[in-house]
Amino acid sequence: MLGRKVIKNLLSYTLKSCVCTNYSPQRNIQVSLVGTTNDVGSNLAILLKQSNKFDQLNLYDDDCKVKGIGMELNHIPGGPEVRTWAGDSSLQNSIRNSDLVVMVYRVPRKPGYTREQMLSANAPAVQKLCRAIANENPNAFLAIATNPLNSVVPFASALMYKYGCYNPFKMFGITHIDTARARMLTARALQINPLDLTVPVIGGHSDDTIIPLFSNMAPCATVVDPYKADTLTRLVRKAGTEVVFQKHGKECATLAMAWAINEFINLMIDAIRGQEVIVNCFTANPNFGTRFFSGATKVGPYGITQACHSFQLSDFESFLLNTAVPLINRDVGLGEEYVKYIEMMEKY
Repeated sequence: MLGRKVIKNLLSYTLKSCVCTNYSPQRNIQVSLVGTTNDVGSNLAILLKQSNKFDQLNLYDDDCKVKGIGMELNHIPGGPEVRTWAGDSSLQNSIRNSDLVVMVYRVPRKPGYTREQMLSANAPAVQKLCRAIANENPNAFLAIATNPLNSVVPFASALMYKYGCYNPFKMFGITHIDTARARMLTARALQINPLDLTVPVIGGHSDDTIIPLFSNMAPCATVVDPYKADTLTRLVRKAGTEVVFQKHGKECATLAMAWAINEFINLMIDAIRGQEVIVNCFTANPNFGTRFFSGATKVGPYGITQACHSFQLSDFESFLLNTAVPLINRDVGLGEEYVKYIEMMEKY
């Protein structure tokens, strides 16, 4: 288990290392996408193919269908060169020399699934990727969009710590979908353009830990009264579940997820190139009484330069935060403890 003191020490040590190192912008950037044959992965791949910010897109999946997806994408003019790998033995090759590795592999969320069931279903793939990164590319940025995020990111972090290559500044759980939903639902309620609106979202990434901060919206002239804030919070929290319901339990949110992950990746590429960007992510962060926390995070070429920190909260938002903290800690503990379980299972 990664204690709060361990995380603080790692953050302090890594930050000093980053500050002392000279940086020269990279020109040839590679992005690896793990789990490409599902609907999120394939939709994300076609969005990334339209980018001119990086040079090579590596697609990996256990399913050999990934090769057909890569062939199709290479029929589209422009964008990064697409290369594909399939099967366990190719995973390390698919992430070699990549600056950013993004995991979108996921067993689809179904009605009634508990977080324990989702963790059990997705953990083996996460473990396989963490081992590959530790062996082949320990300096890569690792971004995960696999649920349950509140447990999967601590699980992956504990694994990387065990493998001797954990860097809390380069481990991300992608939560851009929460800010996208908050902006869209709020803009619809207020009848304004969502592209002109910013709604910070903090906490975790589950129905009971997502906390939209309507008191911190921009532009500041836009005001959401307490009753509307309560209603909108419920809508944002249940948005993913509602999509599963409307799709009759056959699949989870895919299109909006692909869009949100694409936005995250493009910002991260800007950071790798030397800029400082803001992304919404669930990452190591002891600022709110938890070991991991989600929110607006500043990232540079070496990773996180400023984790999400304190806000001026309304009474309603303070109540939501106080309620969410023990739930996040429970989910984090579940992920960290699952490392022991999965190792025990490997022995038998």
